Amino acid sequence: MSKNKVMLTKRERKRQNIAIAVMFLFILPVAVMFASFFLMAFFKDGHLSLENFEFVIRPMKLRDQTTIPAIGKALRNSVIFTVCVTIMEVITSLMAGYALSRLDFRGRKTIQGGLLVLRMFPTLLLLIAVLYVLMATKMANSLLGVVLVAISFRLPGSTYIIKNFFDGIPRDIENSTLVDGCTRFSGFRQVIIHLVKPGIVSITVFSFLSAWSNFILFNTLLFGNRTPVMATYIRAITRNEQMIASFNVVAAMGIIYMLPVLVFFVMTQKQLMEGNINTSKGL
Repeated sequence: MSKNKVMLTKRERKRQNIAIAVMFLFILPVAVMFASFFLMAFFKDGHLSLENFEFVIRPMKLRDQTTIPAIGKALRNSVIFTVCVTIMEVITSLMAGYALSRLDFRGRKTIQGGLLVLRMFPTLLLLIAVLYVLMATKMANSLLGVVLVAISFRLPGSTYIIKNFFDGIPRDIENSTLVDGCTRFSGFRQVIIHLVKPGIVSITVFSFLSAWSNFILFNTLLFGNRTPVMATYIRAITRNEQMIASFNVVAAMGIIYMLPVLVFFVMTQKQLMEGNINTSKGL
Protein backbone atom coordinates (compact mmCIF):
# COMPACT_ATOMS: atom_id res chain seq x y z
CA MET A 1 0.00 0.00 0.00
CA SER A 2 1.31 3.43 -0.90
CA LYS A 3 2.57 5.58 1.93
CA ASN A 4 0.75 8.63 0.53
CA LYS A 5 -2.62 6.92 0.36
CA VAL A 6 -5.10 8.44 2.78
CA MET A 7 -7.30 5.98 4.64
CA LEU A 8 -10.91 7.16 4.86
CA THR A 9 -13.34 6.19 7.54
CA LYS A 10 -16.63 4.56 6.61
CA ARG A 11 -18.49 7.82 7.16
CA GLU A 12 -15.99 9.82 5.08
CA ARG A 13 -16.14 7.27 2.27
CA LYS A 14 -19.93 7.49 2.27
CA ARG A 15 -19.78 11.28 2.00
CA GLN A 16 -17.25 10.99 -0.80
CA ASN A 17 -19.49 8.64 -2.77
CA ILE A 18 -22.45 10.98 -2.31
CA ALA A 19 -20.37 13.91 -3.55
CA ILE A 20 -19.27 11.94 -6.62
CA ALA A 21 -22.85 10.89 -7.36
CA VAL A 22 -24.08 14.49 -7.12
CA MET A 23 -21.24 15.62 -9.40
CA PHE A 24 -22.14 13.06 -12.06
CA LEU A 25 -25.80 14.02 -11.71
CA PHE A 26 -24.99 17.62 -12.63
CA ILE A 27 -22.50 16.65 -15.35
CA LEU A 28 -24.83 14.17 -17.09
CA PRO A 29 -27.00 16.76 -18.92
CA VAL A 30 -23.88 18.54 -20.18
CA ALA A 31 -22.36 15.24 -21.32
CA VAL A 32 -25.56 14.31 -23.17
CA MET A 33 -25.62 17.74 -24.82
CA PHE A 34 -22.03 17.42 -26.06
CA ALA A 35 -22.63 13.85 -27.27
CA SER A 36 -25.66 15.00 -29.28
CA PHE A 37 -23.62 17.94 -30.54
CA PHE A 38 -20.91 15.68 -31.99
CA LEU A 39 -23.42 13.19 -33.39
CA MET A 40 -25.24 15.95 -35.29
CA ALA A 41 -21.96 17.27 -36.72
CA PHE A 42 -20.64 13.95 -38.02
CA PHE A 43 -23.90 12.35 -39.12
CA LYS A 44 -26.22 13.33 -41.96
CA ASP A 45 -29.39 11.45 -42.91
CA GLY A 46 -28.41 8.72 -40.45
CA HIS A 47 -24.99 8.06 -42.02
CA LEU A 48 -21.49 9.00 -40.91
CA SER A 49 -20.39 11.88 -43.13
CA LEU A 50 -18.15 14.94 -43.29
CA GLU A 51 -20.56 16.77 -45.59
CA ASN A 52 -21.52 19.15 -42.79
CA PHE A 53 -17.93 20.45 -42.78
CA GLU A 54 -18.05 21.50 -46.43
CA PHE A 55 -17.73 25.17 -45.41
CA VAL A 56 -14.13 24.50 -44.31
CA ILE A 57 -12.81 24.15 -47.86
CA ARG A 58 -15.44 25.74 -50.15
CA PRO A 59 -18.51 28.01 -50.12
CA MET A 60 -21.57 26.18 -48.87
CA LYS A 61 -25.18 26.56 -50.01
CA LEU A 62 -27.73 26.59 -47.18
CA ARG A 63 -31.29 25.34 -47.27
CA ASP A 64 -32.74 28.71 -48.30
CA GLN A 65 -30.30 28.78 -51.25
CA THR A 66 -28.10 31.32 -49.48
CA THR A 67 -24.39 30.72 -50.07
CA ILE A 68 -21.94 31.32 -47.25
CA PRO A 69 -18.22 31.72 -48.02
CA ALA A 70 -15.58 29.28 -46.82
CA ILE A 71 -14.50 29.74 -43.22
CA GLY A 72 -10.86 30.46 -44.10
CA LYS A 73 -11.00 34.28 -43.97
CA ALA A 74 -12.98 34.40 -40.71
CA LEU A 75 -10.67 31.83 -39.12
CA ARG A 76 -7.58 33.77 -40.22
CA ASN A 77 -8.94 37.04 -38.83
CA SER A 78 -9.84 35.39 -35.54
CA VAL A 79 -6.36 33.91 -35.19
CA ILE A 80 -4.67 37.25 -35.99
CA PHE A 81 -6.92 39.13 -33.58
CA THR A 82 -6.52 36.59 -30.76
CA VAL A 83 -2.73 36.28 -31.09
CA CYS A 84 -2.21 40.07 -31.21
CA VAL A 85 -4.47 40.76 -28.24
CA THR A 86 -3.02 37.93 -26.14
CA ILE A 87 0.66 38.77 -26.75
CA MET A 88 0.28 42.52 -26.30
CA GLU A 89 -1.91 42.15 -23.22
CA VAL A 90 0.43 39.68 -21.48
CA ILE A 91 3.58 41.72 -22.17
CA THR A 92 2.01 45.04 -21.13
CA SER A 93 0.33 43.70 -18.00
CA LEU A 94 3.53 41.88 -17.01
CA MET A 95 5.58 45.07 -17.12
CA ALA A 96 2.87 47.16 -15.46
CA GLY A 97 2.28 44.59 -12.72
CA TYR A 98 6.00 44.41 -11.94
CA ALA A 99 6.27 48.21 -11.77
CA LEU A 100 3.28 48.49 -9.42
CA SER A 101 4.60 45.70 -7.20
CA ARG A 102 8.29 46.58 -6.99
CA LEU A 103 8.84 50.23 -7.89
CA ASP A 104 8.03 53.17 -5.65
CA PHE A 105 6.82 56.21 -7.59
CA ARG A 106 4.35 59.03 -7.18
CA GLY A 107 0.76 58.05 -7.94
CA ARG A 108 1.26 54.29 -7.52
CA LYS A 109 -1.62 53.92 -5.05
CA THR A 110 -3.88 55.99 -7.28
CA ILE A 111 -3.09 53.80 -10.29
CA GLN A 112 -3.78 50.63 -8.28
CA GLY A 113 -7.15 51.99 -7.17
CA GLY A 114 -7.93 53.07 -10.71
CA LEU A 115 -7.19 49.59 -12.04
CA LEU A 116 -9.59 48.08 -9.52
CA VAL A 117 -12.34 50.56 -10.43
CA LEU A 118 -11.85 49.94 -14.17
CA ARG A 119 -11.95 46.20 -13.56
CA MET A 120 -15.35 46.51 -11.86
CA PHE A 121 -16.83 48.98 -14.35
CA PRO A 122 -19.07 47.37 -17.02
CA THR A 123 -17.22 47.71 -20.31
CA LEU A 124 -20.43 47.65 -22.37
CA LEU A 125 -21.28 51.11 -21.02
CA LEU A 126 -18.11 52.47 -22.63
CA LEU A 127 -18.73 51.23 -26.17
CA ILE A 128 -20.43 54.39 -27.44
CA ALA A 129 -17.64 56.60 -26.06
CA VAL A 130 -15.03 54.20 -27.45
CA LEU A 131 -16.68 54.38 -30.89
CA TYR A 132 -16.43 58.20 -30.86
CA VAL A 133 -12.74 57.97 -29.89
CA LEU A 134 -12.04 55.53 -32.73
CA MET A 135 -13.82 57.78 -35.22
CA ALA A 136 -11.81 60.79 -34.02
CA THR A 137 -8.53 58.86 -34.42
CA LYS A 138 -9.51 57.45 -37.86
CA MET A 139 -9.39 53.87 -36.55
CA ALA A 140 -13.10 53.11 -36.66
CA ASN A 141 -14.21 50.10 -38.71
CA SER A 142 -10.72 48.57 -38.65
CA LEU A 143 -9.24 45.45 -37.06
CA LEU A 144 -6.50 47.54 -35.43
CA GLY A 145 -9.09 49.63 -33.60
CA VAL A 146 -10.85 46.54 -32.26
CA VAL A 147 -7.50 45.09 -31.13
CA LEU A 148 -6.63 48.25 -29.18
CA VAL A 149 -10.06 48.41 -27.55
CA ALA A 150 -9.96 44.73 -26.57
CA ILE A 151 -6.53 45.18 -24.96
CA SER A 152 -7.59 48.31 -23.07
CA PHE A 153 -10.69 46.56 -21.68
CA ARG A 154 -8.72 43.52 -20.48
CA LEU A 155 -5.54 45.25 -19.29
CA PRO A 156 -6.71 46.48 -15.83
CA GLY A 157 -7.80 43.01 -14.73
CA SER A 158 -4.70 41.24 -16.07
CA THR A 159 -2.38 43.83 -14.48
CA TYR A 160 -4.07 43.46 -11.10
CA ILE A 161 -3.83 39.65 -11.25
CA ILE A 162 -0.13 39.51 -12.18
CA LYS A 163 0.70 42.21 -9.60
CA ASN A 164 -0.59 39.92 -6.85
CA PHE A 165 1.75 37.17 -8.08
CA PHE A 166 4.71 39.56 -7.95
CA ASP A 167 3.67 40.60 -4.43
CA GLY A 168 3.97 36.95 -3.35
CA ILE A 169 7.67 36.75 -4.28
CA PRO A 170 10.04 37.66 -1.40
CA ARG A 171 12.11 40.73 -2.14
CA ASP A 172 15.18 38.89 -0.82
CA ILE A 173 15.24 36.78 -3.99
CA GLU A 174 15.33 39.87 -6.18
CA ASN A 175 17.96 41.50 -3.97
CA SER A 176 20.15 38.40 -4.23
CA THR A 177 20.08 38.63 -8.03
CA LEU A 178 21.35 42.23 -7.78
CA VAL A 179 24.12 41.13 -5.41
CA ASP A 180 25.14 38.42 -7.88
CA GLY A 181 25.71 41.05 -10.55
CA CYS A 182 22.40 41.07 -12.42
CA THR A 183 20.74 44.29 -13.43
CA ARG A 184 17.11 44.75 -12.50
CA PHE A 185 16.05 43.79 -16.03
CA SER A 186 18.30 40.72 -16.30
CA GLY A 187 17.24 39.57 -12.83
CA PHE A 188 13.62 39.98 -13.87
CA ARG A 189 14.18 38.07 -17.11
CA GLN A 190 16.32 35.24 -15.71
CA VAL A 191 14.76 34.65 -12.28
CA ILE A 192 11.67 36.62 -11.34
CA ILE A 193 9.67 35.90 -14.45
CA HIS A 194 10.05 32.14 -13.84
CA LEU A 195 8.54 32.48 -10.38
CA VAL A 196 5.31 33.97 -11.73
CA LYS A 197 4.73 31.38 -14.47
CA PRO A 198 1.34 30.32 -13.03
CA GLY A 199 0.23 33.97 -13.14
CA ILE A 200 1.48 34.44 -16.70
CA VAL A 201 -0.34 31.30 -17.82
CA SER A 202 -3.51 32.44 -16.04
CA ILE A 203 -3.70 35.83 -17.75
CA THR A 204 -2.68 34.25 -21.07
CA VAL A 205 -5.51 31.72 -20.91
CA PHE A 206 -8.10 34.31 -19.86
CA SER A 207 -6.91 36.73 -22.54
CA PHE A 208 -6.99 34.02 -25.21
CA LEU A 209 -10.50 32.87 -24.29
CA SER A 210 -11.83 36.43 -24.12
CA ALA A 211 -10.32 37.42 -27.47
CA TRP A 212 -11.30 34.23 -29.31
CA SER A 213 -14.94 34.38 -28.21
CA ASN A 214 -15.32 38.15 -28.61
CA PHE A 215 -18.47 39.12 -30.47
CA ILE A 216 -19.70 42.41 -29.00
CA LEU A 217 -16.72 44.48 -30.15
CA PHE A 218 -16.83 43.20 -33.72
CA ASN A 219 -20.60 43.57 -33.91
CA THR A 220 -20.42 47.15 -32.57
CA LEU A 221 -17.18 48.62 -33.92
CA LEU A 222 -17.10 47.06 -37.39
CA PHE A 223 -19.78 47.94 -39.93
CA GLY A 224 -21.06 45.85 -42.78
CA ASN A 225 -19.20 42.68 -41.75
CA ARG A 226 -16.03 44.19 -43.21
CA THR A 227 -13.74 41.98 -41.13
CA PRO A 228 -15.51 38.68 -40.45
CA VAL A 229 -14.36 36.58 -37.51
CA MET A 230 -15.58 33.24 -36.23
CA ALA A 231 -18.22 34.74 -33.94
CA THR A 232 -19.76 36.93 -36.65
CA TYR A 233 -19.40 34.14 -39.21
CA ILE A 234 -21.60 31.83 -37.13
CA ARG A 235 -23.97 34.70 -36.35
CA ALA A 236 -24.46 35.25 -40.09
CA ILE A 237 -26.38 31.98 -40.46
CA THR A 238 -29.36 33.42 -38.56
CA ARG A 239 -31.72 35.97 -40.05
CA ASN A 240 -34.78 37.49 -38.48
CA GLU A 241 -34.59 35.00 -35.60
CA GLN A 242 -34.78 32.12 -38.08
CA MET A 243 -32.05 29.58 -38.80
CA ILE A 244 -31.02 29.41 -42.43
CA ALA A 245 -28.71 26.46 -41.82
CA SER A 246 -29.46 23.00 -40.48
CA PHE A 247 -28.50 22.18 -36.91
CA ASN A 248 -25.96 19.70 -38.29
CA VAL A 249 -24.04 22.52 -40.00
CA VAL A 250 -24.27 24.70 -36.87
CA ALA A 251 -22.86 21.84 -34.80
CA ALA A 252 -19.99 21.40 -37.28
CA MET A 253 -19.21 25.13 -37.08
CA GLY A 254 -19.25 24.92 -33.30
CA ILE A 255 -16.69 22.12 -33.32
CA ILE A 256 -14.35 24.14 -35.56
CA TYR A 257 -14.90 27.15 -33.30
CA MET A 258 -13.98 25.36 -30.08
CA LEU A 259 -11.03 23.29 -31.37
CA PRO A 260 -8.38 26.03 -30.80
CA VAL A 261 -9.71 26.59 -27.28
CA LEU A 262 -9.47 22.88 -26.44
CA VAL A 263 -5.95 22.59 -27.85
CA PHE A 264 -4.79 25.73 -26.03
CA PHE A 265 -6.29 24.59 -22.72
CA VAL A 266 -4.74 21.11 -22.98
CA MET A 267 -1.34 22.70 -23.63
CA THR A 268 -1.56 25.05 -20.63
CA GLN A 269 -3.65 23.18 -18.05
CA LYS A 270 -0.65 21.89 -16.11
CA GLN A 271 0.79 25.38 -15.60
CA LEU A 272 -2.66 26.82 -14.98
CA MET A 273 -3.39 24.41 -12.14
CA GLU A 274 -0.10 25.02 -10.38
CA GLY A 275 -1.00 26.77 -7.18
CA ASN A 276 2.43 26.94 -5.59
CA ILE A 277 5.20 29.21 -6.81
CA ASN A 278 8.64 27.69 -6.68
CA THR A 279 10.74 30.27 -4.85
CA SER A 280 14.01 28.45 -5.19
CA LYS A 281 16.86 30.42 -6.71
CA GLY A 282 18.58 29.53 -9.95
CA LEU A 283 15.74 28.29 -12.10
